[in-house]
Amino acid sequence: MCPITAVNGEEVIKSNGHLTDLDGNDIADEHAKDYYAVLDGQHRLKAYLELGLPLEDLVVIEPLNKKIAIALLIAEMNICTKTWKGSDYMAAPAMAIKETNAAFDFAMELQRRNFPLSTISLWACGNNKLKAKDLVASLKTREMPQCLQEADGWCAKSRKWFEAASEKFTAKFLAKKYLISFIQDGYNVAEDAAAYTLEIEEKLKKLAQWQADKIQNARKTSTQTQEQVILDLLREHL
Repeated sequence: MCPITAVNGEEVIKSNGHLTDLDGNDIADEHAKDYYAVLDGQHRLKAYLELGLPLEDLVVIEPLNKKIAIALLIAEMNICTKTWKGSDYMAAPAMAIKETNAAFDFAMELQRRNFPLSTISLWACGNNKLKAKDLVASLKTREMPQCLQEADGWCAKSRKWFEAASEKFTAKFLAKKYLISFIQDGYNVAEDAAAYTLEIEEKLKKLAQWQADKIQNARKTSTQTQEQVILDLLREHL
C-alpha cells in the first residue's frame, strides 16, 4: 500500500489553509499544532478506521520536498494518483494566489456550487479558456490564469445574468452550458452589446416560473436532442 503523506497542521495554517477532521468538522486554527494534516491518503486512513484495522500498519511520511507549497503538493498528488474533475482544481489556487479579482471570486462561488470547470469558464470568463492545467500552473506563479485576469468586464455582466437566472432556474440547470451559451451567442452578434446586456437581464427577471420550469425540465423528442429542445425554448421565451 502507498504511504500516507502528512504535514504538521501548523504548516497548513501558514499556507492560508484550514484544518477539518475526517468527518469534515472544523478544527480551530490555534489547535492546528496538535494535528497532522493528511495531504494524500485520506480515503485509506478512513477505511482503516472504519474496518478497525491496526493503524500501526500504515506507513506515514512527510513530503520529500518541503520547499513546495502545500497547495501545489495537494494538486500534483491528485493529478498523479487520481482523476479530479476540472472544478476541483479551483480550490488549491485559492490558497496560493496573491491577489484575486471579481471574476476569480465568481468562479470560486460557482465551484462551491459544484459547477463543472467548462461552465465556470463560460460564466466567469465568457470563453472556454479556463483549464485545469492553468490553475495548477497558477500555484507556482501565484498569479491568476490570464483569462480570469482579463475577465472583470465580462464578469460584471454575467454575474447580473446569473443572479437574475438563479431566481427562476435551479443550480443544477445553470451548471449546464445551455443558458450561458445561449446568452453568449446572442451577446457576440448583438449590434449594441450594452443594450443586449440589459435586455437579457430584464427578460430573465420577467420570466414566469412556469416558463423557466418548461425550459429546465425539457426532454429530448424523437426528432430533437434535449439541447435542441432547450435552445428552441430559450429562443421562444427569452
